[in-house]
Amino acid sequence: MSEVDLTFVETAVARIGTGKEKVLEILQAVQGQFGYLPREALERVCELSEITAASIVGVSTFYDQFRHRPAGRYMIRVCIGTACHVKGGEQVYDAFQRYLNIPDGEDTDRDKMFTVEKVACLGCCMLAPAIQIDDVTYGYLTGERVPAVLADFLEQERARAEQTEAPERAESGEELGEIRICLGSSCVAGGSARVYEALKKAVKETAVRVAVKSVGCSGMSFLAPAVEVVLAGGASFRYAKVRPEDAGAIVLRHFKPKKVGPKVKNAISAMLDKILTDRTREPVTRYSIDVRDQPVADFLNKQIHIATEHCGDIDPVDLDEYVSNGGFEALEKCVS
Repeated sequence: MSEVDLTFVETAVARIGTGKEKVLEILQAVQGQFGYLPREALERVCELSEITAASIVGVSTFYDQFRHRPAGRYMIRVCIGTACHVKGGEQVYDAFQRYLNIPDGEDTDRDKMFTVEKVACLGCCMLAPAIQIDDVTYGYLTGERVPAVLADFLEQERARAEQTEAPERAESGEELGEIRICLGSSCVAGGSARVYEALKKAVKETAVRVAVKSVGCSGMSFLAPAVEVVLAGGASFRYAKVRPEDAGAIVLRHFKPKKVGPKVKNAISAMLDKILTDRTREPVTRYSIDVRDQPVADFLNKQIHIATEHCGDIDPVDLDEYVSNGGFEALEKCVS
């Protein structure tokens, strides 16, 4: 008996349509559900629609996004674009294949945990050679780092599964400010995603009324992970190359909890103990930068943002914030 749930196929065809022109959209839906294009699912599509087997074969073999074999649970994409190729992208790809014991001509390990594929570009050339495992990007890869990268990714997945999601915004009361961090591909490869999660955790544990917000790239990926603290009065403080363990110190440096109960007090005490007893740690002020610092000033002062207006200030996928900052005003003017 087939393990493929054909009910999804039937629902997808009914929703998308039965015309020949729907072939691409239906194939994308099928692969999105199963991770590849099962033969049984494709045969059912032909039975329910005007789409022919020849059309399915032509489209699904032309676009390399489609797979006809099951993929692993996680997808490893190794960049072999120009910058990554020059820096050893092909060797990194070979290293993953060897470490995962993937036979020649195959792309998935025997445990169906990882599938390895080459891609043209990941958008973070400054970190070449770069790879991406699902939505986590790693830069400056070498063959020797492959075991550590896979271990790190699996550890993040375990932590993500166990973690109770911390709120990104204060639950009630007037916010005291914002903590902004870029989650663009280059910054994520530099470690900003972990810092982002650490900041949310620190805000939750200290119960301060502050928003932790992902923002668009400021262009200073060479300083990633970069954090900007913006107080309610408008004062701004920036930190470069922040580590996850610095999150608590940054929060406590700029914000004070209004009410400190036993649980919050214990969390703050634990943070301070960690900061004060770790003699190898550098103080958080070590990572502080100023927009007047010459390298930063040289980079920022001559910039005029047009298409990238408000980058570094607003969440690029927050529609309400976009509208509140003048989004769609030009379109409204054109159509009115």
